[in-house]
Amino acid sequence: MNLKPIALVDDSSPFCLLVKQIFEDRYEVDTYATATDFLTMMSRVSRYALIILDINMPGMDGLEALEKLKKSPATRSIPTLLLTADARKDTVIRGMKLGAQDYMVKPIDPAALEERVAVLLGETLLRVED
Repeated sequence: MNLKPIALVDDSSPFCLLVKQIFEDRYEVDTYATATDFLTMMSRVSRYALIILDINMPGMDGLEALEKLKKSPATRSIPTLLLTADARKDTVIRGMKLGAQDYMVKPIDPAALEERVAVLLGETLLRVED
């Protein structure tokens, strides 16, 4: 079974583990602790169907990384979901103006994250109700 690849760029190891668990049967999630590590890898291969990008990280923040991704012809068309604990309107607007397709405020609701990712990947999320 070929799983769609997703890049998760977030400096929180517990959060990365949670996201990997949420999507373990549905997507292949590669995690990066820094935007710099991620951009270095993306300069060699841009194979992701979606990028989930934390805004608040040490060193290069997610908005700066997003700006670089959207300037590159190799990565500009990859949908990007921003995650942030900073829900200030100006931060969110800046991220959307830089080219993000969506954003979520942390802490995230796992079901809402699944739904947003499915929409960004053009999929339908089938839920089995109890």
